Amino acid sequence: MDTKKRIAQLDDEHLAFRRKSSELEWDYHDMKREARNFSEEMSNWVISFCRHSSPADSSYILHQIEENREDFERKIRRYEDRLNEACQEENRLYNKKLNELKKETR
Repeated sequence: MDTKKRIAQLDDEHLAFRRKSSELEWDYHDMKREARNFSEEMSNWVISFCRHSSPADSSYILHQIEENREDFERKIRRYEDRLNEACQEENRLYNKKLNELKKETR
């Protein structure tokens, strides 16, 4: 296969990766939006519950919700980091292979 075809194939593979990563980013943003909406609904439910329960129960529930929120945010950050790392690695490999192919044509 000549170099131009290999460069075109490399570009196609890179474009396919970028499309897939874009889909993952959209899915991620959808999940984050859904989680925020769910969190708001839960907050409303908890406020209503706390009005009709003892302070000890209310305090415990609020503490559990806060722990769950912090855990969720850690998972979101970890997902963001992994997605960014995968994209950076793909870009690095793409540029490396592209440079190697360009050197071959010289």
